[in-house]
Amino acid sequence: MPAPRPLAILGALGLACAGDPSASTPGTGSTGETPSTTGVGVDPSTSDPDSTGVTSSGAADSTGTVIEPPALATVHPSIVDPLGGSTIVIRGEHLLGTDRVWVGGVEATILAIVDDTELRARTSAVAPGPGLDVTIERDGLEATLPDALEAWSPAELPGARLFDAAHGVQTEEAVTTYAWHRLTATIADDWRVRDGNTTTWLPATERYWMVAGWNGLQEPEGFSMVPPDTVYPPQNTTDEVWSSPDGVTWTLELPHGHGQFERRHSHNTVVWRDRLWMIGGDTHQGYYNHDVVSSADGVQWDVVLGPGTTEPPWSERALQAIGVYDDKLWMFGGQDLLGPPDEYVHHNDVWSTDDGEHWTLVAADGPASATRPAGCGVLDGLVEFQGELWLVGCAREREDAVGHSMSNEVWSTTDGVTWTLHAEPPWVGKIWPNVVVWDDRLWILFGYTYGDPANGWSAGNANEVWYSDDGETWRSLPVDSPQPGSHAQGIAVTEDALLYAGGNYSFGFGDGVDKSVWTLVPHRGEAVRAWTDRGAEARTVTAELDDARPNRVDDGLGDGIPGLVFDGSNSVLQLDAPDEQADGRSVFWVARAPFVPRPWGWIETFDPVGTIVGGPGPAGVPVSSVGLSDGQIVTMNLEPEPGPKGGLVYTRIAAGEGLQEAEGDVRFAGMTHATDGAMQAWIGGEAIATEGAAGYGTPRLWSRIGGGSDGSYYGANSRFAGTLGAVIVLPSVADAEVVARMHAWAQGRFGAP
Repeated sequence: MPAPRPLAILGALGLACAGDPSASTPGTGSTGETPSTTGVGVDPSTSDPDSTGVTSSGAADSTGTVIEPPALATVHPSIVDPLGGSTIVIRGEHLLGTDRVWVGGVEATILAIVDDTELRARTSAVAPGPGLDVTIERDGLEATLPDALEAWSPAELPGARLFDAAHGVQTEEAVTTYAWHRLTATIADDWRVRDGNTTTWLPATERYWMVAGWNGLQEPEGFSMVPPDTVYPPQNTTDEVWSSPDGVTWTLELPHGHGQFERRHSHNTVVWRDRLWMIGGDTHQGYYNHDVVSSADGVQWDVVLGPGTTEPPWSERALQAIGVYDDKLWMFGGQDLLGPPDEYVHHNDVWSTDDGEHWTLVAADGPASATRPAGCGVLDGLVEFQGELWLVGCAREREDAVGHSMSNEVWSTTDGVTWTLHAEPPWVGKIWPNVVVWDDRLWILFGYTYGDPANGWSAGNANEVWYSDDGETWRSLPVDSPQPGSHAQGIAVTEDALLYAGGNYSFGFGDGVDKSVWTLVPHRGEAVRAWTDRGAEARTVTAELDDARPNRVDDGLGDGIPGLVFDGSNSVLQLDAPDEQADGRSVFWVARAPFVPRPWGWIETFDPVGTIVGGPGPAGVPVSSVGLSDGQIVTMNLEPEPGPKGGLVYTRIAAGEGLQEAEGDVRFAGMTHATDGAMQAWIGGEAIATEGAAGYGTPRLWSRIGGGSDGSYYGANSRFAGTLGAVIVLPSVADAEVVARMHAWAQGRFGAP
C-alpha cells in the first residue's frame, strides 16, 4: 500500500533539481548554485598540483578503453551547516560510479547517484566559513569545484536563538505517538455525505473500498427520491461502492442502485481470505438485510447467503458484529429493529464458518453471566488480538425516545463459548464506534455517547480514540487533538496507518458538510524533556510535565533528518523566563505542518490556532505569538489599550497560503516585526504580501515553543500539531539577505524548497 509518510531520498529531500523553477539562478544571491568557471575533471597522476584548470584526457582501463574523467559544474545550496548533516546536490558530467565526496577536505556520505549528471551527498562537520572546495572521486579520477560552499548557520547571527532538532535535544525513554493528518478535503464533488458506511483496505486490489451508508436527505444531496416522511421505507440508504488507491483520489465503482446487493448501513465489512465479506445492516428497506455478501475485487459482488439463495441459519436481525479469528469468519449477537422497542430481542449467540456459506452455531442465545456477555450489537466488529477473539464495548439501539443502552465492557474468548471479562476501561460506553487491531494494539475509535457528566463529558459524537497493549490498561490520544468527533464512520486498517473516511462527521457541525479523509500515523522516537539552542546564550526550553513532552523522531523531516513532533494538545516546551526583543524581532521555523481544523466556534484572539512561538500569558501582557492557521502564517499581538479604563487590544495579521496540506511539506517560513509596527511574512526565501501592522510600544516577548499563551484557559486551541526541525528567534528584523542565507541553510539541512 502507499506509505502515509513517503520519505524516498530522491523525492523527499526537497532540494532544487535541474529545471526546477525554485532553484536560484547562478550569480543572483547566496541561495543560488555556485557556477564553475574552472570546474574540471582532474587526473591526479598527470595534472599540475598547483593548477585548478587542467583537465586530464582520462585514464585507460585494463581493456584500453579511455575512462572519461568526472567534471563538476554546480553545487546547491551554497550554504552547509558547520556541524554537518546538510545535503547538497552536485551536478556535472560523468558522475556515475562516484566513489567518494569531500566537502572542505572532509569526506561526506553519498546519499544517491541520480544519473550521470547528478548526485547527492550529506556533509560531515567542517570548519566554519567560506571557501569550501567540493571534490569527488570516480575510478581513481578526481574533480574539484573550488570555493563552492560556505559553512554557516543562523546561530552565528547576533543574539540568535537557534533550536535545531539535530542538536541540544535532551531525550528520555522511547515512545510512539500518533498524529492525524487530513489527506484530502474532498473525497469527490459528487460524493454524498453519509454515515454507517464501511471503509476497508483490500490488499489484493491495493485499494480502499467504501461500501454503502445512510443519508436522510433527498437527491441530489441524499439518496432518497421520495419526499421525507411520505412513504415507508424512506429510501435513505445506498449500495454505492467507492475505491481509492491512496485515500486522496476516489472513484465511484458502483453507482447508487446498482443492485448487486441490497442497500444498507450499519453493516460490517471485513477482509477474510483475500476477499471482502459483508454481513447484516439495518431495516431501512422495511425488512432486515439478512444476507452474507462477498467480493474479491470490490466491483463484482456475490450474495453467498440471502435473497435468491439459501438464507443464513441465524434468525433475522440487524447490527450483528463480525470478525476474523483462527482463520474463520465469526458472527456475534445483533438485535431486533422492527416492532415494539419493548419487545426487541438482543442476541448473544455466536456463529463461525470455514467457507462463508456453511455456518456452525458455536453458542446459542443465553443469559448473561460471569463468563458470557449480554446480548447486544451495534459496533464495528469482533477482532483477533493476542491469540483471542475480543468483543470491545457493545450497545443496544432504540429508535424511540427511551434511548440507547451502551456498555464499556471488554471481553475475550478462545472458543466463543467461555468468555473472560477484563478490567473496566476508563472510556464510557458508546454506540457505533470502530474497534480495530493495529500497530500491535487494540483500538476503539469515536462513537456516540451519553457522556459522563461527573467528568464533564456531554452527550454527542465522541472525539475520543483509545488504545491498549493488553486489553486491560488503556491510553487515549488527546481528546483535543485535531480530528473531528463522529459515529458510524469507516476505519480502514493498513500496515502503516489507519484511514478514516465517511461517518457522521461528514454532515458537518455548524460549518457545512465535511467530505474530508484522514489518516492516523505513528511517530516512533524518544520523549523530549528539553531543547537547548545553538546560539551564544544557549537558552533552554523544557517540558515541565511528562505528558507535555514532544517526540524526537530520527526521520521526522525526511531520511536521516530529525524533527520534534508536537501533538497539537499537550506537548509544549517553555523557557524558565520570557525572552525579550526590544529592537524588533524575527521568528522563523522549518516545519512539516499538517492541516489542523480550527476548533469549532473558536475565534483567534491571543494566539494563532497552531502557535509555534508563543508569548507569555494574559497576566504577562504583552503577548506576541506566531504560528499557522488555515495554511497561513499568522501573528497575534496583544497589549494594553491606553485610556482611563485601560483594557487590551489585539491585532491579527495573516499572510501566505498552502502551509498546511495533507501531512505537510517541509517548509521554511516566518515573520518579522519592526518597532514601527511593520510586519513582513516570508515563505522560503521570498517575501509574501503582508497587510497590516501591530504596535511595538513595549518590547515583544516569547516564552514557549509549540504553544501559545501560558494561561491555561486557552488550552490546546493554540497548540502546534506537526514536526519542527528548527526554530529561529532573532532580536532584530531580518532583511532579505539574512532571510536568503537562512533559507539556503534550511535547504541543505532539511530539504526545504
